[in-house]
Amino acid sequence: MKPSIVLVETNWVVDLAAPAHLQSPQAIQLLQRADAGEFRLFVPAICLAEARETVPRRFTPRSRSEDLRKFVRWARDEGRINLEDAEAAFRVFNQFDGLVVNELTKVSERLEMLASHPGLSVFPLSESMLERQVTIGAMGLSLKPYDLAILAAVLVKSEELQQDGYPWVGFCELDSDLQPWDRLGTRKPILSNLYNDSRVWVYGDFLLEELNKLPEGWISQT
Repeated sequence: MKPSIVLVETNWVVDLAAPAHLQSPQAIQLLQRADAGEFRLFVPAICLAEARETVPRRFTPRSRSEDLRKFVRWARDEGRINLEDAEAAFRVFNQFDGLVVNELTKVSERLEMLASHPGLSVFPLSESMLERQVTIGAMGLSLKPYDLAILAAVLVKSEELQQDGYPWVGFCELDSDLQPWDRLGTRKPILSNLYNDSRVWVYGDFLLEELNKLPEGWISQT
């Protein structure tokens, strides 16, 4: 019997390509489980390209430390902290900035290493996926182009894998735009129907635990 399949997208890739101190333990655990043969991971190639742009933009160090610098300057000038403590804080901020700048130089290397993992398959967008993207785009979901492409890729790949004899396909999705439920847990009809029609089980975490609601008649294999 062929192993189960778990699909992931850009948020998972970003959580692994981020600076080391910001990487997600859950994302790492999912990859380790796949490498151990528990299941196979699949990710659209477009997600690696998106992550290559997202990681430097999201984790630029100065933007993350500048508010703290402003606070320390204000507190020092107001006499709320002494000069020695302020200088110590600035040294820490400088170390943080230097560390993150160095970490951001490793994004391409991390993405290359990620793609080489035995438990992960990176697949390109196919013509059928691009056609599905156009179809979904006319459904009024108000999704961004990247999200439309990823959704189409996930749906079509799930159908192809199941036609090839894989028994089950899950999708780890932390992006609220592509989750088939809203923040209150209420079902989003169009997205829910798309996932159900392609028999994709959507999880709200990387531990394969947070499933909003099972499609009627389905049996959990987790």
